[in-house]
Amino acid sequence: MCAVRNLQNFPSNVPISPLRLHYPELNLSRELPHHHPVGQHARDDCTRDVMVPVAEPLSKRIMSILIELGPAEALREATGSNSKLVSSTARYLLTFGDRIGKLFLSYPCQTSLELVAKHSQTRNWPKSAIRGLCWHPTTFKLAVATVDDSVRLFTTNTQVTLLLKNGLQKGVTCMAWRPFTSGELAIGCLNGVLLWSADPNSLIARPLTPPTQLVHGKHRPVTSVSWTKDGQQLITASVADSTVVVWRVDQQRISVTHRVGMPCAFASWSPNSSHLLVSTIGKTFYLCNVQSRLERRPWMSWDTPHGSIQSFAWSRDDRHILFVTTGDKLLFYSPIATQEGLDATNNRAFQLVDLTETTTDDGSEIGGLPQAIVWCPLDRFLAISFKNSPTIAVFFTAFRGQQFSVEPYCFLSGGSMEYPACIAFQENFRAESMASAQSVLTIGWSSGRIEYCPLK
Repeated sequence: MCAVRNLQNFPSNVPISPLRLHYPELNLSRELPHHHPVGQHARDDCTRDVMVPVAEPLSKRIMSILIELGPAEALREATGSNSKLVSSTARYLLTFGDRIGKLFLSYPCQTSLELVAKHSQTRNWPKSAIRGLCWHPTTFKLAVATVDDSVRLFTTNTQVTLLLKNGLQKGVTCMAWRPFTSGELAIGCLNGVLLWSADPNSLIARPLTPPTQLVHGKHRPVTSVSWTKDGQQLITASVADSTVVVWRVDQQRISVTHRVGMPCAFASWSPNSSHLLVSTIGKTFYLCNVQSRLERRPWMSWDTPHGSIQSFAWSRDDRHILFVTTGDKLLFYSPIATQEGLDATNNRAFQLVDLTETTTDDGSEIGGLPQAIVWCPLDRFLAISFKNSPTIAVFFTAFRGQQFSVEPYCFLSGGSMEYPACIAFQENFRAESMASAQSVLTIGWSSGRIEYCPLK
């Protein structure tokens, strides 16, 4: 194990040569000139307003908001009532709900949209023009989720852009391509999971067949989707549900459900599907060795020092995890026990990098609370974006026997007034397409621009 690093004396910003060969030049700001987050309307506090006629009775407005956004938002609307009894009662119930949540659940009473925004890998999720990036694992295909509730698919054929859009597809939170298929994409959103099947050879802009919806009770919004290595099972998690659900997609039925102590933010199979990690909206996260049936395996739990897991990444051999939390300016590393006798004593987390804010030699601000981490498929480069910094930190990582090392590599900045909204490594990068590069980091900037950064 290496000593704890920090961001002091970070290497200067490395100029990145843009990939021009077959990478499409994308700037979606032109296609999204006037957008409203999460459907049609949005507030600055990450929740939606339901626009209704001024003369509509308060009771009808509250009922509309209750149906669309839930009881917490309906109570907030009721606090504006002219009736002192109604407004004071609504304020009391909101305060009571917050206190009960803090006392028994260790987290405040929040709406689903607030929880989505808080735990999203995308910075400023409610207002970000780009809400997600997802590379296909084997072919050159990039899925880009945008704030207008659509997903665009880009390939080497820049003449045709396939648009995935449906009335059920509201507030896209996550995406995952199904392994061993050329065009099956799972999209998590406020209404559950939508499964799209897109013909890769289609010359039309919209699929002819609608998506299949997967929904289970109160298991929505879905904030995490992850396929097994063979593509046979899909696991989903929701910030509004304490149950993780494993789907047998071809049969459109549930294979396994497992309830943990708190609502879940993320659920992820390891690359070889030997382990499953589930994080909650509280301090607790769970790890399961799934060599046999999932419901029969022991689930071991750990607590983070402060806050909840904000983002994590697996190594390609399933034996190492990197993660960051909502309450620490630190990068953590944990080696994973692979023996059958998996228990909490076999797995510990180590502080790896101090991410405290600093200023580089050229005056760039870097560091702070992390937003997202992504690890390249070769385990060579780690990229970290931050909640308040406009700069991405890139580290070089390496395994040397039993030792794991991490070294500062470069930092990446966009144009003036830009910050990275979301980041992803290309999974199917081929070195022969650019001999000097080893990995390609894709950045969705707040302006709507998408940039490809080859790292070598």
